[in-house]
Amino acid sequence: MFFALMVLLVSALLVTGAYVAVEGDVNLTHTSTAQRQAYYAAQAGIQVYLDELNSNPNFWTTCPHTPETAGKLVPVAVPGSTEETYTYETLASSTAPGGTCKSGEPATIVESSTVTADGTFRAKATGIAQSGKGPHGEQLYEQRSIVATFSHSGFLNYVFLSNYEVEDPTTLPGKPVETCKHYYKYRKEHNLLLTCPSFPFIEEDELKGPFHTNDASEIQGSPEFGRSKKDEIQMDEGYYGGTPVFVGTYVKGGATLAPPPTDEELLKTAGYKFKGRTVIELEEGSPNTMTGSTYNAKGEKEEFKKRAFPANGVVYVENATTVNGTAGSCTIEYSPYVYDKNYEEEEAKPYCGDVYVKGKYTESLTVGSQHDVIVIGPIETTHESSGKPTGAATLGLIANDFVRVYHPVTGSGTSTKTNCPGATNQTAATDPRKWGSNPNLVIDAAILSTENSFIVDNFSCGVSLKELTVWGAIAQNWRGRVTEGPGLAGYPHKNYNYDERLETEQPPNFLSPETTGGWKATRETE
Repeated sequence: MFFALMVLLVSALLVTGAYVAVEGDVNLTHTSTAQRQAYYAAQAGIQVYLDELNSNPNFWTTCPHTPETAGKLVPVAVPGSTEETYTYETLASSTAPGGTCKSGEPATIVESSTVTADGTFRAKATGIAQSGKGPHGEQLYEQRSIVATFSHSGFLNYVFLSNYEVEDPTTLPGKPVETCKHYYKYRKEHNLLLTCPSFPFIEEDELKGPFHTNDASEIQGSPEFGRSKKDEIQMDEGYYGGTPVFVGTYVKGGATLAPPPTDEELLKTAGYKFKGRTVIELEEGSPNTMTGSTYNAKGEKEEFKKRAFPANGVVYVENATTVNGTAGSCTIEYSPYVYDKNYEEEEAKPYCGDVYVKGKYTESLTVGSQHDVIVIGPIETTHESSGKPTGAATLGLIANDFVRVYHPVTGSGTSTKTNCPGATNQTAATDPRKWGSNPNLVIDAAILSTENSFIVDNFSCGVSLKELTVWGAIAQNWRGRVTEGPGLAGYPHKNYNYDERLETEQPPNFLSPETTGGWKATRETE
């Protein structure tokens, strides 16, 4: 009898234990399910954020987040669900003052070049899912968060990028800027091809790297694009004319990558700020230094002593309002057909924020201008025998208007594309400014013109300057001419090489494009 009672007791304990274990497993399973649902809800929040980015290119600039009440984010229901919700918010950049994201201030959102995620920004989504009832009948929830890093292709991803494949209309008769603000299909349908002329890529052009235009490219002959299949050759509206050789992978259509309206956000962050016509020569060393001339706070021209590059690597030259006690403003209108008139006016009326620059560097730097950047000589860093840059130093040249190559010629008055009577290239000995033209010029830099183009002064005058070599990236709103054609004035041979270091080593505070589409979440972490 005793033995039978013990068997019954043990059996009862086993049954009770099994019940408790099953109940625990049910709770654990329910919790695990709710955790998964919370994670999926957070992913839904990231996807909603990404969809907003790709439909509104300026969405991220406002530090967007889901609705809030009394400073607290209010969860939004996941479509098709009554048990899962999410919130999202834009995170401040690593260098944002006070760790606060501020609408309209990109520097508080986008990571700067002082951190490894340069050119990206982050958003956080939190998913919330119901997970059963508590001991007093209260609703319980599981919560999980995801931080997504967003990026899109930028100016530094291409050896060459253009918004419009139209010759810069500010250099054309009548300056038909507004008329020409259309891509090829529209221009053709509305008979604007003569008013807004393009000019072709030719077989003498070397474009060694990824390529992008928001427009259609005119082709003459069979120029080569790219270095290997990994280089995308993106022509959003295709090409016409000749038969290009795509060493890279041809892509028609895609995201529109347009320059920002101005480069003046650099003014807010610049370590050195100059006013009026400024000359800068870069000198390598330890540390790198710069010397030159500018206009001081009194509007007086002065030489500035050798100084190290600014700590944050940004120099900006803005327009002056007073020069030598006389009030004025930047009123010079640039033309590539006026011999040395541009240079003479810029000296006589030095109100424009023009920066003339040349030299060598081994530390990163960005030089920005409210008006033009003018390259007056080679700009180089350390390099291999092939010319390919080495080391970690990169340089940015950013202008609101033109990035120009200095090319002084003899003559006066006004020339045309095909008529420069008696013009000859000036040398350092004959040039009043002692710089002279630069045959076989090398520029190791990332170049950006936000409103105009990369252009060679007097490109149709004088004799051939042979080869223009750029190791870096070129981005411009309009196409700028560098030559009149094969064997003619200017630089008839373009040798443009993508600097792969720009994928990881970027010039300080280099600007990003305005984009429609093309955003992607490159990394997600919990």
